[in-house]
Amino acid sequence: MLLRMTEIWRNNMEQAGEVEKLWSNSMPMWNLDRQVYALMAAWMDVGPRLAAYHAIASMPWNKAYERYSATLADTEDAKGFGWRKAFEAWRAIADEELISNFRSEDFLVAQRELLRAALDLRTRQQEMADSVGKLFGVPSQQDFDELTRQMTELRRELRASTRAPRHAAEAALPDNQARDEP
Repeated sequence: MLLRMTEIWRNNMEQAGEVEKLWSNSMPMWNLDRQVYALMAAWMDVGPRLAAYHAIASMPWNKAYERYSATLADTEDAKGFGWRKAFEAWRAIADEELISNFRSEDFLVAQRELLRAALDLRTRQQEMADSVGKLFGVPSQQDFDELTRQMTELRRELRASTRAPRHAAEAALPDNQARDEP
């Protein structure tokens, strides 16, 4: 039984090797492999950029909490610090910290890098979708965009062609008659 299973395993591995050679030598598959690799690299690039962005974006909340806690500690002696005053103090501190952070160079760099990584990922996803669609004969986003553009142009031409006779008829009327009609 063990010898038989070993022989089956060996045959399967040889067949897999043949399939792999056919796959590797196929130009569309080579291109698809390259695109899968680029897609995965783009996906892996988004993670650290997102983590860096979140770290920088969360800093003002921590600073606001520290400042607010200090404000509450200072005002505990004064009675009558109600929830409205407490909320107003929190809002003012949080707004100041958030605005300061959003204008900082670190935040802008992290935001820019995250946006670039996300756009690169989106581009790689679209390339992959187009390739797979082409492989299976499915229309791509460009095909739909082109079809939409053509339909828009046809609608414009149709509107223009229906307006032309009406404008020609209005132009043929005497000036008095054209002004009298609403």
